[in-house]
Amino acid sequence: MYRMKSLRVAAVAAIVAAMLVSAVPAAFATTTLKCSGSTTLQPLATDWAAAYHKLHSSISVTVVGGGSGVGINNAEAGSVDLGMSSRVKASTDPADLVFTAVARDAVAVIVNPKSKLSSMSASTVKSIFTGKITNWHQISSTFPNKTIVLDGRTGASGTYSYFKQVFLDNATQSSKTHTYTSNGMVRSAVAGNQYAIGYVSMSYINKSVKGVKIKNVAPTQANALSGKYIYVRDLFFVTKNAPKGDALNFINYCKTTAGQKIATKDYYLPLH
Repeated sequence: MYRMKSLRVAAVAAIVAAMLVSAVPAAFATTTLKCSGSTTLQPLATDWAAAYHKLHSSISVTVVGGGSGVGINNAEAGSVDLGMSSRVKASTDPADLVFTAVARDAVAVIVNPKSKLSSMSASTVKSIFTGKITNWHQISSTFPNKTIVLDGRTGASGTYSYFKQVFLDNATQSSKTHTYTSNGMVRSAVAGNQYAIGYVSMSYINKSVKGVKIKNVAPTQANALSGKYIYVRDLFFVTKNAPKGDALNFINYCKTTAGQKIATKDYYLPLH
């Protein structure tokens, strides 16, 4: 008899639980958009996600890095709703991938704040990163007789892809380059070695590193906006086929005036 009573209690509890679940208002249901890829776009996408969630509490956007190659591959595999890329679509990318520009940024060469280097030509940048110039003393007799330490990105990086095309004329960076999977890691490496040089998204420049002038033009937001600093590129969200639903709504928000103001505040560049 006790067993029968326990079963009846359990059955009633199950019915009540089911009723409570069914009674939860639809407004409390949440949708999560997954986003991964470019570490250039990652900080901005994170701020966009927070702002969008304030406007649409039922939508949550999770953002992780990994590099452009990771974001592109994840978008194709369907493991994320949005990939992030700091490079344009390549001929080798799957045809069904759609790259939607959402902001711009600039690529900058950086050195340690203790470095005497403040400006150089684009050709010198190429000579350094392809290994033709290996000692600081080769650049100027006033510079120390020390080996140049090269810090850069891995081959899957969109920042490396752009740097290779624009600064290196499609030559491969020196095999002596210490390669990292994120902009932040390159910045940290350069910040920790006074004889190091690297390249990052301009949005990653802070007091721990110094942006190098190219042709006497500093890599600043103002110079990039005015066109004086020419090393500017688009940043993309990547989807498998045309974006739709919540992913499309989020992308459209990022492109609004409000979204582009966040980009400018974060030291990126607006689309227009």
